[in-house]
Amino acid sequence: MRSSISTSILAGMSMLAGCGSAGSSEADASAQTGITTFDTSGPDSGDGDGNSGDGDGDPGDGDGDGDTGNDGEVKFDMAVIPDAGDDGGGMIPPTCENIDDFPATSVGCEFFTVQVPSYANNLPYGIAVGNPSMAAATVTIEDMRGPGGSLREITTFQVQPTESVLTPINGTGGLLGGSHMASAVGLNALAAFRVSSDVPITAMQLFPVGGGPSHVSEASMLLPVNALDQSYIAASWEAFSGSQNGFVLVVAVEDATTVFTDSGDYMLDAFDAWNFQAGPDGTGFFVGADKPVAVFSGIDCTMIPELPWYACDHLEEQMLPLSAWGTHYVGARHPHRVPNINPQPEEVFWKVIAGVDNTTITLNPPVAGNQIQLAQSGDSLAFGTAQSFEATANNPFLLVQYMSGCYNVIKSSGSPSSCDQGPTGDPYMLQSVPVEQWLTQLPFLTDTSYPRDFVTIIREQGTEVTLDCLGVVSADHFTPIPGTIYEVGQVDLDIAGNGGEGNCVDGAQFLTADHPVGVLVGGMDWATSYGYPGGLSLNALWDPPIDPQG
Repeated sequence: MRSSISTSILAGMSMLAGCGSAGSSEADASAQTGITTFDTSGPDSGDGDGNSGDGDGDPGDGDGDGDTGNDGEVKFDMAVIPDAGDDGGGMIPPTCENIDDFPATSVGCEFFTVQVPSYANNLPYGIAVGNPSMAAATVTIEDMRGPGGSLREITTFQVQPTESVLTPINGTGGLLGGSHMASAVGLNALAAFRVSSDVPITAMQLFPVGGGPSHVSEASMLLPVNALDQSYIAASWEAFSGSQNGFVLVVAVEDATTVFTDSGDYMLDAFDAWNFQAGPDGTGFFVGADKPVAVFSGIDCTMIPELPWYACDHLEEQMLPLSAWGTHYVGARHPHRVPNINPQPEEVFWKVIAGVDNTTITLNPPVAGNQIQLAQSGDSLAFGTAQSFEATANNPFLLVQYMSGCYNVIKSSGSPSSCDQGPTGDPYMLQSVPVEQWLTQLPFLTDTSYPRDFVTIIREQGTEVTLDCLGVVSADHFTPIPGTIYEVGQVDLDIAGNGGEGNCVDGAQFLTADHPVGVLVGGMDWATSYGYPGGLSLNALWDPPIDPQG
């Protein structure tokens, strides 16, 4: 399991993580306005003994069961590893030789990924990488589909400093023939791809490439191997049809990995993926493992918030490890969609998911009532609001943002083709970044196939934020969240393929700030969209169990 770290400093392409101050104020239930709520429940995490442990009464893992993780009571206040520095007191630029000596972030040298289930089409599945360093990166994409299940190199290419490369893997214009979607229930042997680089890079996956015209597109930030962990809880939304199931895909990065779930234990080797059918809404599905794994979750097709809010869309995210979940978030709404036909900002939908039993979440300004009570790990509550807010809790939790269907902005009914009135967007799923995991320098990528791409920036008041393509982001980009110290700003990076603000264009971006900030990235076309967290620290903030707690 990753070590616990509370401060991150990486120079050159530095990534400095820090904890923002709480900035909370007491919520006032009388201020509640315009709320839509949906109650949902996750799997039972209790063992009947009144605590969140494994029933043996000990506070740690000393239960004699022989596993390497903590399957007992959760641990908080993880220890601090000092910052790295050279003899002269300066920072050490990370390389792929020493990156494991630094705190884990979304920048890395090795990534595992898999094409998740979605509606089939001829458009390709793609992997995009960005190079934030000052040296050219040599990147290799490979799998284990060579003769006899051997390692096969799909492509090797260079990425110049501050540039990005999108590689279509299959489909029209792709490098490989056939389908590589891990859609079979259960074992999908050797279904994963590995992306490796000789200098640290960022990575994301897109399906489909050119997703704007597909209307079922999504994207996910990929997490490097050194940031993976052993405990996860999935996020999703309810399926459009009762015959559909949410997916939870677990990818092994080491041989002889045992995966623990409520449905049983499963053995995987490196590059294997196991597809769990997680019911109509996979939110709350627990995955544990005796070795680090990558976990992807989502749904083939969903309406958000529900029928008749067309149009149906695909959701996916590579889930953040449970140990990276925090107790403090800022729920930053995405940009106002098509204001020419939608004068008032539309509702944005959210879920809060408990990482620990007996979690109390306070939203400021109040949303969904004064406080949210979640009884068990994996329990969740969904709500909608047009405003941004701050969320704090007594225990670790996850805040997930969902874009609603395009009919939520065009305010009409009938065929989804009515959504072709500009970049109306459609459902996406995006994990919010805990304030504890914000960074001061973030490289990120945008999809080049969308007519509107944007970055959402969350900052403490007074923080100076600079985009390489724009310069200092001016104060008029930001809107304060009442009753908090936080502001939410948006910058258009591309509009209709003509570039965005300043010198911004689609592709690789780089942001710096004088205090840690949160960054969310997205894009919209008519009846389609994508969104993902633009980057974060992946410090271990607590030590979750690796066994299901039911």
